[in-house]
Amino acid sequence: MAYQTGTSANPDQLLDALRVFAVANGWTQLRWVPDGTGQTLSLAKGGLYVHLRSAVNERLSTRYNTVTGIWLIGSTGFDAGKPWWDQPGSIVNASYVSNTTSYRAEACGLFEVGTANTYHLLSAATPELIMCVAEVSPGVYHHLAFGDLAKFGSYGGGAFVSGAFGPDAYTYTYSGFNDYVFGYPYDRHGGLPFNDYKGYGQTFVRGTVDSADTWFSVCQNSPLTGKRAKAMWEEGLGTPRNSLARYWWGHTPNTLNGVTPMIPLYVFAERPSGFFSPFGHTAHLRYLNITHYAPAEVFALGAEQWMAFPAHSKNGKSGVHGYAVRVIP
Repeated sequence: MAYQTGTSANPDQLLDALRVFAVANGWTQLRWVPDGTGQTLSLAKGGLYVHLRSAVNERLSTRYNTVTGIWLIGSTGFDAGKPWWDQPGSIVNASYVSNTTSYRAEACGLFEVGTANTYHLLSAATPELIMCVAEVSPGVYHHLAFGDLAKFGSYGGGAFVSGAFGPDAYTYTYSGFNDYVFGYPYDRHGGLPFNDYKGYGQTFVRGTVDSADTWFSVCQNSPLTGKRAKAMWEEGLGTPRNSLARYWWGHTPNTLNGVTPMIPLYVFAERPSGFFSPFGHTAHLRYLNITHYAPAEVFALGAEQWMAFPAHSKNGKSGVHGYAVRVIP
């Protein structure tokens, strides 16, 4: 089954639902054990490795705040003798590579998990995608996603992990502030997958570029891994040509017929010259202005089915910014 929905009462139950769904869709469970206040899950499929950890009021490391939810990290392999955050080729902060504790680890996450979370699990292949979107409180949606990009060439890499948040749930919430997606670049809540308006980012892409085989931080200007990639929202909602997607966003929905075209999320890797080269795009995940769509609404695009979600809350802290995930029967 490539789509499943249900309700979870805590982070462990949400992670368990994701585990069962991923295994049913061809992923191999490498580890599922109690860990701290939650559970650790390691999965693999076709050279992709991901590691997830549920938690209740716990920190990734002393550099970050406590969270209740699920962390997600990618790697290039699995070692049963190592913790979930220290797997072969896992995501590491470039400033703390020599540290031997979780202080070195970077992750993305789905946090603010409550006691009644309606979740949506979606799977696709060629390239791979697992998507988990949870309504953590009425009208508020957060996501986790992992899989492969559709690459523009035969170079190595292409794996990605993405979350609604970076390593913790710090969000700029001062009085009168009403835009969690493009209002403030230096918190850790991006909302949209691949939101490179955020200075540090909450999406990581594995790539072999200029002989460097590493994880790139999809972000505006402060890559935690030391390597930067960008997508389409670098300057947020500035003038129309400041961001690749800004002009597109400004012209949807179509004022003649109300149709809202979607756009794949494109990723560009930074080169030593400071310029960027196209790396890949999300085949089953697209940006969508959700003016005419309700959260979790399924709609048709030709013979395809897609499901719409807000980046945070429709007409709330994310306005009409959202994304759509391909639904495969």
